[in-house]
Amino acid sequence: MEKHLLVCVCDDGTVSYSVRFIREFFNSPCDVRLTLFHVAPHGGSWGVHNSAQKGRKLLEKVKDDFIANSFCKENKIDIKSISSRGGVAREIVQEGHKGMYDAVVFGRQATFMFEELFDYSVAHRMIWEDITFPLWFCKCPQEIPKKDVLLCLGDGEPSQRITDHVGYLLSDDSVHDITLLHVQKSKMAKAENSKKLFAVAREHLKANGIEDTRITERVVEETNVAKAILTEAAKGHYAVVAIGRDFHDKTAKEKILPESVSVKLLRKLEGATLWISK
Repeated sequence: MEKHLLVCVCDDGTVSYSVRFIREFFNSPCDVRLTLFHVAPHGGSWGVHNSAQKGRKLLEKVKDDFIANSFCKENKIDIKSISSRGGVAREIVQEGHKGMYDAVVFGRQATFMFEELFDYSVAHRMIWEDITFPLWFCKCPQEIPKKDVLLCLGDGEPSQRITDHVGYLLSDDSVHDITLLHVQKSKMAKAENSKKLFAVAREHLKANGIEDTRITERVVEETNVAKAILTEAAKGHYAVVAIGRDFHDKTAKEKILPESVSVKLLRKLEGATLWISK
């Protein structure tokens, strides 16, 4: 079944991370349709009259890159450039809902030290939006191509939705295996908790056509969930780390210091693409 991705393009060069991830993660050619999407900031340096034209040229360049690498046929790549009316993040949210895409994809620059405390990027703002589509955040990839998905499990519907997303995206691609990870914060936690989560996840993956032989399970005891995930991601050299995220409004503390696991992963995960579903 065809997967449709909305690839967000801006002029900071980070789209190259998205391009490279998509090319290397999926078999080429594959059953993927791309819509390359550019939003010119309102009153930006390009000016109102030039923004649409320059945005389209940028999209054409990215499209040519995909075609030149034999990833997609030309008739499977669409381009769309608009001028912002209500902020870049809001425009992406509206397009994501309207187009019913399977995922919205961003290139993501690394953040360092003090920058982590005040991250106002579009990518960071997107995870606070009330959305119904998964988000992919692609950082600068390492030179060695990676494979497989680390699927981080928790209680609640977001965890089940990200499991469905992983199963759907990998249903036609047998190259990648899936590791189910459950981080137990306490040694007193019952083993049955992990077994229950694994059983539910396997059912969702099986419903998407994923064979049991492609699934492994891992339990880690660690009070710092984000740290445990980052350690496992680095050790396993995964192409993707996938996690569910509950929707909630940003607290006063979270405006300065991240508390949620997904925000910490967005800021600190290196070498792998982050998939988030609410």
